[in-house]
Amino acid sequence: MLALRTIALAGALGLPVHGAVADDAVGEIIADKDQIAISGNGYVRSFPCDGRRVTIDGTQHNITLTGTCASLEMNGAENKVALTLAPKAVMVVAGIQQTVNWRSTGEPRQHISGVGHKIQRN
Repeated sequence: MLALRTIALAGALGLPVHGAVADDAVGEIIADKDQIAISGNGYVRSFPCDGRRVTIDGTQHNITLTGTCASLEMNGAENKVALTLAPKAVMVVAGIQQTVNWRSTGEPRQHISGVGHKIQRN
């Protein structure tokens, strides 16, 4: 319920919130002018990044980010994200079996810990 209120608040503030929420998703999504923060389990969403920082915590999220993101921090297990990073961005991935499909015109600083990740430049 809190996630739905957060999404409704973002919409009321005129902030873009796109994509479908999985029926069994739980947790919170904060999408404001500086950041996109997703926590909990099972969100299937798409967001325009618009230069914002992205934080994904939890498990089994499937997130697509359009535009360019300032940074990515992902913690948890079995999350999937596709995004474009700013040339000097920082990408932090921790946990178990995370999947990151990324692109950039530069070479982001990468801090990777945990096991079983699939991190791929497109």
